[in-house]
Amino acid sequence: MMISANTLIFILGGLTFLFVFSWFKKAAIAVFKKELASNDNHKSVWSKLFQVFLVDWLICIIGVIATGVVFLAIFGQFQ
Repeated sequence: MMISANTLIFILGGLTFLFVFSWFKKAAIAVFKKELASNDNHKSVWSKLFQVFLVDWLICIIGVIATGVVFLAIFGQFQ
């Protein structure tokens, strides 16, 4: 079973998005650690973390699909 060029381009687009998004998240985690260190009330932290998880999950799903489609569109224009 061979993988088509379109599938590889789509996967490359998705991986590119995840790589760039992970850089963004690394910076966001650094800011969150500073906020956590300065905040004595740790009860609200878990609800914030769960909200961040849900938003990041949705961003990853939509971003991977959209970036894959964009890569395919660009590939189609140059073909």
